[in-house]
Order: sequence, then C-alpha cells, then structure tokens
Amino acid sequence: MKKIIMRKTGTYKKLGDLEYFIPNSLPPRNPALKITKEILDLYGQASFALGQLNEMADRVPDTTRFLKAYVIKEALLSSAIEGIHTTLIEVFTTPTDSTKPNKNTQLVLNYTKALDSAITMLQKEGFPISQRIILKAHQELMSKGAGDQASPGIYRKQQVKVGELVPPSPNEIAELMSQLEKYINEPHDLPELLVSGLVHVQFETIHPFLDGNGRIGRLLIVLMLMDKGLIKYPILYPSYYFKKHHREYYESLNGVRTEGNYEGWIIYYLNSIRESAKDAYNRAKEIENLEQTLNHMVQKSDAFKGKRETANAILELLFANPITTISELSREMGKVYNTAQKTIDELVREKIVSESISNTGRKVYKFKAYFDILDKEYS
Repeated sequence: MKKIIMRKTGTYKKLGDLEYFIPNSLPPRNPALKITKEILDLYGQASFALGQLNEMADRVPDTTRFLKAYVIKEALLSSAIEGIHTTLIEVFTTPTDSTKPNKNTQLVLNYTKALDSAITMLQKEGFPISQRIILKAHQELMSKGAGDQASPGIYRKQQVKVGELVPPSPNEIAELMSQLEKYINEPHDLPELLVSGLVHVQFETIHPFLDGNGRIGRLLIVLMLMDKGLIKYPILYPSYYFKKHHREYYESLNGVRTEGNYEGWIIYYLNSIRESAKDAYNRAKEIENLEQTLNHMVQKSDAFKGKRETANAILELLFANPITTISELSREMGKVYNTAQKTIDELVREKIVSESISNTGRKVYKFKAYFDILDKEYS
C-alpha cells in the first residue's frame, strides 16, 4: 500500500553514492501543523499532568534531594535507549568508592553533569537555549568513558548513516543548527509544549554529533520545558515513555521525514509527556508518603527511644544519598561513629535500610525503601 505523503519536510542531496536528507526549517509548512481534536485533547491532558507534577514538586520539603534521584532516573532511561545499561545502585555507589566506575556507569554520570551544566548556563548565567549550551552539554556527556572518542562538544566532521536515515552532510550542520536555535527562541503561534516536540524531531533529524544525539535531544526537551516554565525542576523523565515504546518512538520520528507526518509525531510526543509526568508524580507522591511514614515511626517507636534526633538526621541524609557508609554519616552529622552505627543498625532491623558490600569491599548501607520506589513499575 502506497504511503500518503502529508507534506514535504526536506530535500535530498547526493554525496557520492549516498543520498542525504536536509530537513526544512521549522515550523511545518504546506500545510501548517494541523491541531486535530486528538492533539488538542492530548495537549490538555499533558498540560494537566505537568501542572500536577509542578504542584507536587512545590510540596516536597527539600527539592534538591529529589532532583538528584530524578535526574539519575532520566539519565539511566535515556542511556538505556542507546544500549547503555547500568543501575541506580551502581550510580549512587560511585561516590562511596575510590575505584573508577565502569564505562556505562560513567556515561550515565556524564549525563547528569551535562544536564547540570546546561541548567546552570540557562538559569544562573542567563544564556538562551542555544548552540553554546548544546555544545557544552555534549562536551560533558562525551568527556569520559566510551564517548571521549566521539569529538566531545564538536559537530561531526564525517558523513554517517542512522538506520534508514542519512542525515545532512557535515557542511550543512552549522546552518541547520543556527536555524533551529532561531526557531527555539523566536515567538511562536503554537503552544510551547508542541514547539518542544517539533524541536526534538528536528534535532534528531539533523543528527549533529558523531554520538550522543539521542541523549542530547532528550535532554533538550527537559531544558525547553524548564525554560518555558512548563516544569519548575528537571523532575520529568521523557525517556520513561520513549524507552517503553521505543519502536513507536523511532517510527514516529521517521514518519516526519518519510511522510511529513508531524501530527503523528506530536500525538506520540504528547502521550510521552503526559505519561512521564504522571509516573514522576506518582513516584514523588510515594516518596513523600514514605518520608511521612518514617518520620512518624521514628517519633513513636520505642526502638528509637533516645536516638530519635540521630535517626531523623540519618533519614534526611539517606533521602539525598541513598547509599552511604557509617563514616560518611558520622562526618555529615557531626556525631561519633558509634552513635551513627547504633542508629543505622536499628534501621536495618526495621528493614528500612539494608547492608551490602561495595565493589571495593567496603560495607555500605542502602536505603532499600527508597530504591524500591525509584525502581517501581507503575504500569
């Protein structure tokens, strides 16, 4: 059955035996993006879910504690889409060990640094979302581990092929990225949530780097939603839905190039934002409930009589760093080693914390109840 071409979204050029694709600049034209009833309904649902997530973020007593876990969650999911697999425990264990993290764990840590750098440039240094931020994020992402051979912070200098897509030649990239930067920062007739979806597909089609394009493209979604005030903190992880429906993700992206089907991509994208926001909200709600339950238990249980203050201090530290050692707890709290040890032993007996051995043979303590929520599958 012949595919119906909805609109022309770019042109093809020859380079030797290859025919590469150059996307038209945004927004979609001839015709413009059609806001169907389905898109309008999904837009309302996604916006509502983002609003709920923002409201939850405002309720948590210490946002910084939750940010770390959520940023790492997105880093894990986004990296997993590219075949880079590690675990929350391995990432959180790294600061307690003196050994060099394995390659995949390092790449996930790189993602968190890339996002931190980009947010700092955006919010504290006042830069608009631009090539400067994108290049810096890529430099951080690819600076250590397997990525350091992929020209960190530099647009690719060679032609590549990605599945069926042959993206623009290297000499086209700078101009295409300049056009994309202009589109990101100019006024729009479309809602900013839809604009972020269009920018993502355009970035992935340009494929400006040798490696790391998918992770930077998904990081760009979080940056844009923050920049436009749609989320207050980077506690949304869009890769949750992209990974869960990865085949449809690539098919929807490809459908823009082959069929001009921006509408199909936007429907998929709005679903991803809605479901990712709902998942993040549910997780934050359970974390909030866990904190309240544990605080109540410490206050009421005879097991913590005489050490309630220390127990509360340890729990607060565990929410920020859910894998730790007695030495670290003692230092952070300003308490003697034995005081920290007796209190953590009680938390182990209550099955809130569990003991394990790190890669270097050190005894570490894992905040099991917290990890259970972070790892939980809600649907």
